[in-house]
Amino acid sequence: MKIQTLVLGCLLAFGSIVQIQAQSVEEMMLTGQAMIRNGAYNEAVTAFRKVVNREPDNFEAQFNLGFSYLGWGRYSNAVTELKKALSLNSRNAEVWSNLAIAYENLGKSSDAAGALQKAVDLDPTNIVARMNLGAIYANANQFGKAAAIFKQVVAIDGTHQEALMNLSKCYMGLGQIAEAKQYLKQAAMGNPSNGEAHWELANILWKKEKNLDEALKEYELAVKAQPTNPVLYENYAQLLVEKKQKDQAVEVLKTSMNYTDDVLQKDKIQLRIDQIQGKVSGPAGSVGGSTAKLTMKDQSGDLKKELRGSETKESVQRIDTKPVDVMGDFNDLNSDDDAPVFDLKGEAKKRANK
Repeated sequence: MKIQTLVLGCLLAFGSIVQIQAQSVEEMMLTGQAMIRNGAYNEAVTAFRKVVNREPDNFEAQFNLGFSYLGWGRYSNAVTELKKALSLNSRNAEVWSNLAIAYENLGKSSDAAGALQKAVDLDPTNIVARMNLGAIYANANQFGKAAAIFKQVVAIDGTHQEALMNLSKCYMGLGQIAEAKQYLKQAAMGNPSNGEAHWELANILWKKEKNLDEALKEYELAVKAQPTNPVLYENYAQLLVEKKQKDQAVEVLKTSMNYTDDVLQKDKIQLRIDQIQGKVSGPAGSVGGSTAKLTMKDQSGDLKKELRGSETKESVQRIDTKPVDVMGDFNDLNSDDDAPVFDLKGEAKKRANK
């Protein structure tokens, strides 16, 4: 009897050890997720590394390890770990999307495009991957291919503001002004607060079509839609100067000064006002519009839900992202011949910390 009791005691003790070990893995996973939410990616790496060392086939931990390296800005490590996640589950679109961001940050746009195409193939509803794929094509000046991708997004979501704005820029790059205007109008109609759409329309009407009166109306709509955006006032004032309405131009510029805390920008605006009023010599031209930049959406954006959405190793919670602002005049207003500039940046760490 004593021997049997001893065996039973050993079994109970062993069972207790297994339970503690399982809880330890769970605790490490929860710790890693908390570190990601807090932006402490190096600490998240430590937590998930412990899990994968203990459970090499744990897909969720492996994916989160790669994700943490991505947020940390350690892109080579992110590629290595995300590839390991793919060896465990090659059909997870989110892994491919994150791998693309790591590749893009390493300057490997071709590899990034291939990874994004794989993500799209696996998940046709993945708008983030489609937007990024379109951005890569646009940066390569393949505006036709980029436009085709953005059209696919619009087919999924007809009110997708970023896709509509990007389509307009692609068609500007192709020299198809009518099509560019069509998508800008669609964006403005879908979102009354989209001042950039009216601003871009005004730029086309003014510099491409020489329709100053209609351009002025669009600039007015732009600042009405987004009155606190100082950029939208600059070309508006410049057009008023061209139409010999200097007093109105000065008032527009004074209004714009209320919406910027940049001392240097305020000085530039004041200089323009002085030039318009004849107080100093020099052209009363634009303060300087921004060039359109097409940036890559970041899969390591805000976490709105727990990363561990399921107990199964094959599943992983989607990671939501903030929309990327795509605004600014894609033509230098001092030249009608300049092409749009697309600047693709995989700002994983920066956006993840927002």
